[in-house]
Amino acid sequence: MPPLLLLLYNRARWEMEKVRSIFIVEDDPDMCITLRNILSEEGYTVKTAGSGREALALASEEKYPVCLLDLELPDINGIEVMKHLKAFNPDMCVIIVTTYESKDNAIEALKAGAYHYMYIHNEKPVNRDELLITVKRAYDAYQLQEDKKRVEDELRWSEEKYRSLVQSTGDSVYLVDRNCRYLFMNEQHLSRLGLSREQYLGRPYQAFHTSRESRWFAEKVKHVFDTGTTIQHEYRDENGRCFLKTMSPVRDPETGMVTAVTVVSKDITDLKRTERELMATRDYLNNIIDSSADTITVVDMEGIVRDWNKGAEGVMGYRAEEVIGKSNRKFFLDPEEAERIMEQVQREGVIRNYRTVVLRKDGKPIHISMSASLLRDKNGVPIGTVRVSRDITKEVELERRVKEERDNLNLIFESMVDGVYAISRTYEVEFMNKVLRDEFGDCVGDICYRVFHNRDEPCPLCKLHEVVEKGQTVRWEWHSSRMNKIYDLIETPLKNIDGSISKLTIFRDITARKKAEEEIRKLNRELEMKVVDLQEVTRIKTEFLSITSHELRTPLTPMKAQLQMLREGYKGRLNQRQKDSIELILRNLARLDRLINDILDISRIEMGRIKMAFQVMDLNDAVKEAIKMQEPFARQKGIKLKVQLAELPLIIGDNERLRQVMSNLINNAIKFSPDGAEVIIETSTAHEGENVLFSVTDFGIGISEEGKKKLFLPFSQIDASMSREKGGTGLGLAIAKGIIRAHNGKIWVESAQGKGSSFYFSIPIRQKVREKEVPYICDSN
Repeated sequence: MPPLLLLLYNRARWEMEKVRSIFIVEDDPDMCITLRNILSEEGYTVKTAGSGREALALASEEKYPVCLLDLELPDINGIEVMKHLKAFNPDMCVIIVTTYESKDNAIEALKAGAYHYMYIHNEKPVNRDELLITVKRAYDAYQLQEDKKRVEDELRWSEEKYRSLVQSTGDSVYLVDRNCRYLFMNEQHLSRLGLSREQYLGRPYQAFHTSRESRWFAEKVKHVFDTGTTIQHEYRDENGRCFLKTMSPVRDPETGMVTAVTVVSKDITDLKRTERELMATRDYLNNIIDSSADTITVVDMEGIVRDWNKGAEGVMGYRAEEVIGKSNRKFFLDPEEAERIMEQVQREGVIRNYRTVVLRKDGKPIHISMSASLLRDKNGVPIGTVRVSRDITKEVELERRVKEERDNLNLIFESMVDGVYAISRTYEVEFMNKVLRDEFGDCVGDICYRVFHNRDEPCPLCKLHEVVEKGQTVRWEWHSSRMNKIYDLIETPLKNIDGSISKLTIFRDITARKKAEEEIRKLNRELEMKVVDLQEVTRIKTEFLSITSHELRTPLTPMKAQLQMLREGYKGRLNQRQKDSIELILRNLARLDRLINDILDISRIEMGRIKMAFQVMDLNDAVKEAIKMQEPFARQKGIKLKVQLAELPLIIGDNERLRQVMSNLINNAIKFSPDGAEVIIETSTAHEGENVLFSVTDFGIGISEEGKKKLFLPFSQIDASMSREKGGTGLGLAIAKGIIRAHNGKIWVESAQGKGSSFYFSIPIRQKVREKEVPYICDSN
């Protein structure tokens, strides 16, 4: 058990046992009653037991200082009972009380630990005085033993407490005698010296320290022994660490003579370092104060200047010696300002950004912003104020100019046709221009959500947080049920002179515009419906053309076959006139067949049913095939085909469809060129080698700007009379456009009236090998 708990336990036990209690173990009822009566009359508390087992049971639950024990018990021998009782309470004083006088029994009982042996004669009454004296002595002996144990416990606790304190401290603690020999050393000092306990006991101080340190230490020890006083001294060891040694006398408690010296050595190296750092910090702060551009002054409670830094000298023009000890009233433009500042600081403890005007030494007024706090002594009593002031003359001038600009801005707002207002972060209306005042009334100073929304709390759509807190500019529309109008609102942060942020809102009445937009949307919906109807008509037309083309082709095939058989003589021999007639019919049938094919192609393109098979191909080969197909027509008109084919890479495309496009373009060039003219056919690369380019140039009649717009539209004829003369349906270029667009390419024309035309198309070289539908091409693009 820890010493402290043991001491508390013994004290508590002693307090409990101060009640005088006696335990009587006697099997004779009469004797038990006699003894109890005698002791009870003397103030003892008596507890009795009639057998050995009962006695042991009671003794195990409660401790008794004194026990009167009969040797002859019915169950257990009295000596055995006493041994067990002493095991429960070793300090118990057991008095043997017996009616059998036996010297041997008495010796045995005393050897077993009995305090006294008392013989009581059967025929004589109990000697009351002898009994009480014996019990009193036994009780005093028990108390003496308990006192001794308590004192020993307290001494042991005191010693343990002192030793624990000494061992747990971070300081070195040791005892030396007059000859500086070590009598004790705590663990901290042992650790510092790197010694074990056996290595230092009885050895002198000089065995572990330099001769210089040893002489100094011996002088201090002698001083403590001679004067009996405690001394302190700082010193540094050979490693440069600093220690504070406290040397105190240890006196003999009886004679008062100094018998030893206790040395407490405290390592104060870190403390010294901290002191130096604090001094450096203090010097640093003083340097900051002296070098600060702001004025830093100390004014006592009577308004007398007690400190004045370099910054104050620069701002005010006074040197420190000119103002220290003088009243601060002289510095203010209004001398009463000094008292007002002092009263406010005393009342509130601190003031911040207090603006006032002071006078320089040359009489020039200066605007300053002052922050001041109350200065107290160590007992908390106010002794003055510390004031930091900043010259804000330029800021005040800037604020004046900003205010002028703000006033000019307000004039601009007043002349605007849009409504303008500003509110603070607390929803208070700070400004309203004339437009809003005329519409809502002059509500400056009111709360905005009451003015505009007739609410008792901010409305859910309010953008104040986004504008004021986040600095965002927002634009939104507000429908005023009160005014039955729609407003376009632009809200932006507005920085005020004092640094606060307001929300500036520009109102624009867009009610009329919204109505116009609704009308436009209505017209658009109607137009969309008409477009849908037109698309349906186009679909029906396309289906009609497709069906009609198939129906026209059905009778043409057998007609063409019969005519060819007649021409070849399968039906009999024909004369020349008959042959010429059949050739004429066959040529017109071929022309009709081409017309039907064009109508089928355009209807398939419009219905998205024409497929294209992309594969690797040589564009120049397709050009040569197309030229070969058109050479008879060119010879018929005496047209010279001039071909300029560049070296091209292989491309991905539909060979048959591209040959169809080029054949159509070459045919058109021949058709619209005068007899004997020249047609130029070229290929090249374009767009930095990413595309191939094909072109056909003629020197015919050319195309007007208006004609170019409808050139690639299905069934579109630039000049109907010329088309009838030259032939054609107006579908070829529309089909060509669909095919080229299916190749992710572009087709166009460059032409001017009377100067001929050049048709171009370009196709990307790199494409995927795939099947693809020709896109819908009934547009003007």
